This record gives sequence, C-alpha cells and structure tokens, in this order.
Amino acid sequence: MATAGLAEPRRQDRTRPAKPSQPPDDESGTADDESDPSPPVDDADAAADLIRRKIRALPPNLDRDKATRRLVALLARRGYSPSTAYSVVKQELAAANYF
Repeated sequence: MATAGLAEPRRQDRTRPAKPSQPPDDESGTADDESDPSPPVDDADAAADLIRRKIRALPPNLDRDKATRRLVALLARRGYSPSTAYSVVKQELAAANYF
C-alpha cells in the first residue's frame, strides 16, 4: 500500500564522515608543527618490527623463498611499497639466520 504525497526521508551516507566546510581556526595545518609529542615513525622501522614478530611465528622447515614471499605479501597488504617490503624482509631474514 503506497502513501500518497509523502516523500521518503533522505538517508545519510554513513560510509563517509561529514566534511567540515572550513578548517578550525586553532589549527595551523603545518606538517612541521612541534606540538606533536610523538616523532614520526619511519616506515622501514615499523615494517621491520612487524617482520621480526612474524619470523618467530613461521614454521621452522619453511623454505626461505616461500617465507620471503609470505612476508613481502604481508607488508604489501599493509600498504608498504614493494621495494621497502623486499629490502626489510631480506634484511630481517638475514639477521634472524633464517635459511
């Protein structure tokens, strides 16, 4: 049964947050703002920490090439560039004497 003359209410798109029309006055928006207490984390350092944890969880009899592929794919899924991912994995596998 249809109701005559009544429009359906508009649904708000919940997948995207509402954008403010203007930035707040108290924020300068500069990247080199020294009020941020935490220093920026280097991508390679963060990737190396993750890989060190994952190397410990790898099966001991896993082939080195297969381990390399798995770990590089893990970093790729997390958004790291291929060159960063491969170099970090290669360096951390060597440091862990994984063979």
